[in-house]
Order: sequence, then structure tokens, then C-alpha cells
Amino acid sequence: MKNYLIHLLNYELWANQRVIGALETLDNPPARAIAVMGHILSAQQVWLGRALNETTFISIWEDTPVAWMNETAERQHRKIVSYLNTLPETDLTNPIDYANSKQEPYQSTLLDILTHMSHHAAYHRGQVVQLIRPLVTEPPVTDFIVWTRES
Repeated sequence: MKNYLIHLLNYELWANQRVIGALETLDNPPARAIAVMGHILSAQQVWLGRALNETTFISIWEDTPVAWMNETAERQHRKIVSYLNTLPETDLTNPIDYANSKQEPYQSTLLDILTHMSHHAAYHRGQVVQLIRPLVTEPPVTDFIVWTRES
């Protein structure tokens, strides 16, 4: 399961970079597209902090300049993959205590958190692509199967 999660995280980075790359080609990308892509990265950082029991000083709707997005995505990817590589397989299903943005207590497994992060990002990447579709020659394709074919 750990190897599959790393595989999924590698896809996640690729898909994020595709969308970020498309944003970088635009002289004036829509503010909403920038905000949603920033939300993807901010939410990943918040979830990563929860999973690692680290305090994060970022909101889930943090303003992230397009110029910082790729480096942010790569840094977060390195951090979570590095962490996963240190874990025994059995730790993936151990409960993790955390509080949501309203400070309500919850408990989830790392497996569930990483699955949520992937689905959440895919949903919002679709929104970003929809927003920039009229502005780019070729909208970024972020389908998992396309990534597996290219890998």
C-alpha cells in the first residue's frame, strides 16, 4: 500500500505541475484560477501538517503567487514521500488525531488523509482547467491514465 501511495503522490505532483505550468504561460491568469490552485497547495500543506503532527501557519485559502507554486508543490511532495518512506506499512492505518479549521477534533488514518488529499486536488484542478480553458491553446490534461502512459 505504501508504494501505491507514493505512486499516487508522484501522479499528484505531475498533475499539479501541469496545471501550474499552464498558469505560468498566461500573462494575466484569472484570479479565481490562481486562488483555487493556491488552495490545492495550501490544503495539502495543512493536511501534511496534521498527518505529521506539525503546526502549520497557513490557511487553506492562502494567497500563493504563481511563481511560488511549482517549488511549493515539489517541496511538499518531497516531504510527504520522505515521511512515507520511513514508515512501516502498518502505520498507514493507525489513527491520527487532528483538529479541523474550526478546531473540531477528528481522527483519520494516514491512508484516508492521503486519499482525501488526492481526490480534493483532482476536483479543484478540474475547476482551474475549466477557468483557463478559453485562455490557453491546449488545456493541461491531468488524467491519471495519461500519467501512467507517459511514465
